Parts: sequence; structure tokens; C-alpha cells
Amino acid sequence: MALSSNTGPTRAAGGVQALALIFALTLPITPLLSLMPNLPQLFAHFASIPHAEFLVPLIATMPSICIALLSPVSGVIADRLGRRKLLVIASAIFGIFGLLPFWLHSLYAVLACLFVVGAAEAFIMTCGNALLGDYFEPEARKRWLGVQAVLGSILATLILLAGGALGSISWHAPFLINLLGAVVFVWLLLFSWEPARTGNAPADGQSDPKASRFPWSAMLPIYGLSMLTGFFYYFQIELGVFFAHLGLRTPFQISLITTVASVGVIAGGWYVHQQRGRSVAFNVMLIYLTYGIGFLGVGLAGSYWPALPFAIVAQVGNGLFIPTFVGWALGTLDAQYRGRGMGIWMTSFFCAQFLSPTILTLIARSNGGRLLVAVAEIGAASLALTAIAALKLRRAPEAARAAD
Repeated sequence: MALSSNTGPTRAAGGVQALALIFALTLPITPLLSLMPNLPQLFAHFASIPHAEFLVPLIATMPSICIALLSPVSGVIADRLGRRKLLVIASAIFGIFGLLPFWLHSLYAVLACLFVVGAAEAFIMTCGNALLGDYFEPEARKRWLGVQAVLGSILATLILLAGGALGSISWHAPFLINLLGAVVFVWLLLFSWEPARTGNAPADGQSDPKASRFPWSAMLPIYGLSMLTGFFYYFQIELGVFFAHLGLRTPFQISLITTVASVGVIAGGWYVHQQRGRSVAFNVMLIYLTYGIGFLGVGLAGSYWPALPFAIVAQVGNGLFIPTFVGWALGTLDAQYRGRGMGIWMTSFFCAQFLSPTILTLIARSNGGRLLVAVAEIGAASLALTAIAALKLRRAPEAARAAD
């Protein structure tokens, strides 16, 4: 159901609009996933460039850096100028500059294009998530966020496989996948609209000072808990490394078993999609429980086959994460602040991405470099957080349900 408007006719958003936003929100992961299988080829091609060992990884990570740095600014701009308009423009820019490296040969020119792509992605992430909040009421929003987790995992797998296949043709070819931005641009142009704002102008013309301020007191705990939980979310980027320590040797074996483990993401998203009446606090507790069981099991398994079911359980937590925390943030923010609020949320989430490998390395070093021991300790820490979340849920069930 679409949110009603006091200033214009009501337009009901449905599956066409939700799927357009879900595909738009997939765009920011497209360059990373399509290029990851081809990093060795890129290192070989640009080996003669000074400082290539630092510059080549930026081909994959530059957009994510831009999202972390620019999302709060993009959110403020979106709240002022309109989210749909900026989302359409950003999708077009993504398509154009994401495709340009297909014809380029200079590493510096490629990186410049990807900087522009990253800036566009910051707008896509903030505007796309804000529009999900604008278009849909909380229950429908939660269901579509569950669909996003399921489809996102499927699309991520397809993009990863397509990037590897195109990379076998040339290092330029994976950039063709960024044409997905053109598809999203046309889709949004034809089937989306700028929603009317609600709750911003009282009928008597008197402004409420409290309503006119950004809800920092409500949002800061969400940002902090999102970053903390995001560390566990991004530890799973190292899942292939964990399986290498458990005995897998070839890239094909590692990619195959990590793809199987990603079934857990689909299961987590499907669970959220089917949920009725569960609180945010319950889902947070469930996320920590799945991470705890999953990481502890992987760390103690001793071999890759016993570790696989635990890896699947850990990935269920990733399927729960985005619908739970994005839904929580959107449900807390008033319409006038959804862009800014989601922009800051993106920064907290992507900061966890940058910090989690360092944290994992430090934990492993404290154990004499034993990575799997560190993984087990991460699982134990997550189980401790599960217990804390369970106590909070038991003591304040009504407050927890109010967060929805």
C-alpha cells in the first residue's frame, strides 16, 4: 500500500515499483562483483603502472569508498530536491560511466570513471531506500525488503558468474554488465514518481520544533548497532579464505562451496518476507544467533564438509540483516528526513566493510595467526550478543515492538 498524501492524489505503488527499486539497489554491488573474479587479470595487465598493487584494487573498491563518504551528502540533497528525480539521473550516470571503461585503456581514466560511478551509487542507495519508505507502509515494506534479500542474492550470484565468464574474453568485457544501469533508468523513468511528502506541514501552519529536527536520539542507536552487526555481516566476505584454511585448494572449489552457502541468504530473506508480527529486537537476536552458531561451527569444524552447513546458517544472518536494519531505520525516520537518515546509515554500514578485515586480522594475530580460532571466537562473541539481545527483548517487549 502506498503512503497517502495530503497535498495531491494518492498513487498506489506495487510490484512494478518495488522491483524497479530492488534492481536499482542492486546496481552498487554490480561493479564489485563483476570485477572480483578478474582482479588477477587486472593486476597482470597493469603491472607496469607505478603503485599498481595499490591502484588496481581500487577498480573494485572505489565505488564503495564513494558510498561511505558521499551518502550523507547525497541524502541531504535528495531530501531537498526530490528522491525520484535524483535516482533516475544517478541510474543514467551509472550506466554511462560504468560502461565507459569498456573502451578505455588508461588505469587512471578507468578509476576516474569509477569515482563518478561511486558518486552515482551513493545517490542510488540513499534515494532508492528512501523511496521504499515513501512508497510502502511498514508491513508491505518489510515484505519487499525480504524479497530484496532473496533477489539480491540471486542477482549477486548471476553477476559474479557473468563477470567471470566475460573476464575470460578480456578485462574490458565485465564492464558490459553495468548496462544494467540503463535498464533501471528506463524502468524508473516510466514507472516511478516523486511521492508527496506527509507530515511536514501542519494544517494550522504552526511548525512543531521537535518534528523539525532530525531524530538523532532515535537514530544513533540504529547507526551504532548497524555498524556493530555489520562487522559480522562483512566477516563473511572472507568465507572463501575460511574454506581455504579448511582444506579447499582451487578457486573453482572455493567459489562453488561459497555459492552453495549463499542459499542461507535466500532463506533469511524469505523468512523476513513471510514474517508477521515479529519485532525488530527479535530479528536482531536471531541475526546474532545465526552468526554465532555459524561462525563457531565453521571455526571448530576442522574440514570443509562439516563447515558447510554452519556457513549456510551464518549466511541466514546476512539474509536477515538488510531487511531488519533498513526497515528499522525507515520506520523511525519521518518522510522529510529519509534521504539524510539513510545516507548516514549507508556510511555506518560501509564503514563496517572497511574495518571488518582489520578486526579479523587483529583477532587472528592475537591467537598466533590461527584464523579459524579467530572465527570461532567471533562466533562466541556473537552468541554473547544473542544473550544480551534476548534479555533486552524479555525485559522490554512492548518497546521492542514499537520499533517496528
